[in-house]
Amino acid sequence: MDFCYQIPSECQNIAQVLLHSDNILVVPHINIDGDDLGSMVACAQVLKSLRKNYYLYSPDGAPEIFRFMKGTTEIHTELPNQAQFDVALVLECPQQSRLPQDLNLRQVCQKIINLDHHPMNKLEADYNWIDPSFAALGEMLYFVFKAMDAEINRDCAEALYTSIVSDSGSFRFSKVSSRTHQVAAHLLSILGDISYIHNNIFSGFTLNDLKLQAMCMQTLQTYANGKLVTASLTEEMLKACGVDENNTQMLLGRLNVLRGSEIFAFFKAVVPGEVRVSLRSTGRKINDIAAKHEGGGHDQAAACRFHDKTLEEVYNILLPELLAKFD
Repeated sequence: MDFCYQIPSECQNIAQVLLHSDNILVVPHINIDGDDLGSMVACAQVLKSLRKNYYLYSPDGAPEIFRFMKGTTEIHTELPNQAQFDVALVLECPQQSRLPQDLNLRQVCQKIINLDHHPMNKLEADYNWIDPSFAALGEMLYFVFKAMDAEINRDCAEALYTSIVSDSGSFRFSKVSSRTHQVAAHLLSILGDISYIHNNIFSGFTLNDLKLQAMCMQTLQTYANGKLVTASLTEEMLKACGVDENNTQMLLGRLNVLRGSEIFAFFKAVVPGEVRVSLRSTGRKINDIAAKHEGGGHDQAAACRFHDKTLEEVYNILLPELLAKFD
C-alpha cells in the first residue's frame, strides 16, 4: 500500500546497530503495559526472521489480557546467569529507576539503544530516539523495522497493532495522528480481522475484574466543580476481589469516564512501601507535577511514584498541586 511518511532519520542508526548485532536484549520499564508488551513481541518476530539471538526480559511477565498475542510466552521474568549481550533495546525507560532493579545495563550490554515516545527521557544510552509526536512505541518500531528492511509478518503486525491501540486508548488520545492511522491501516491490511484484539483489551474482563472496578468507583472523589476527579486502588482491594495487580492495566481508562472531568488522578497502593500515581488530562499540562516527584510522561498523560509514604500522605501532597491547575 502507498505510504506518504518517510522513515525518520533518527531510526536509521538504530536499525544499523540492530542489524549488525547478534545477541540482543529487549527490556521495557517495570510495570509493563500493552505498548511495551506488544513492542517486545514485535521485536521478537523481526529479530527471529533475521536469525538474531534475542532475550525478552520483564520481571512482570505478560498480563493476562495481552496473552492472546503469539509470542508472549517468550518473555522471561529472570535474567540468565552471567548474561552478556551486544546491545540492549530499552523501551520507554526515562531513567534508571524505571528499569528492573537487578539489571545493570552497562555490565551486561556493550551498547544501549534508548527508544521512547515520552518527553523528559534522561536515560544514559549510546543511541537515542526520543520523539513525543508518536502515539505509541509500536508506531516508532514500525519505522525501525522498515529501516531494517525487515518483513512485518502477521504475528508482528498483531503485536504492533496491539501496542498502538492500547497506548492510544483505541485511537482516542491527542497524540494520534494521520501517521498513526496510516501505520495502523498497513497493519490492518496484513491482519484482516482485528476485532479480537479490541475485544481482548477493552472487553475481556472477568467477574472479579468488574467487582474490583466497582470497588474503585466507590473511591471516586470530585473537586473544582467536577473538573478534578480522583480514585484509588489498594492491595486489600486486590485481595478481596482475587485480582492480580498485573491484570489492572486497563482499569484507569474504565474509571476516567466522568463527564466534565479535565484531570483524573489514580492512586495505587498495591506494593508495600510504594504509592504509584497515574495522571490524565483532557487539555491541561500535568507532566510537570509528575516530574516534580521524579516521574514524567506526556503533557496530558503522566505518572510518578512515592516511597515510604502512605496513600493518604501522597494524596495530601498531590491534591493541592492538582487543584492549583484550576486557579
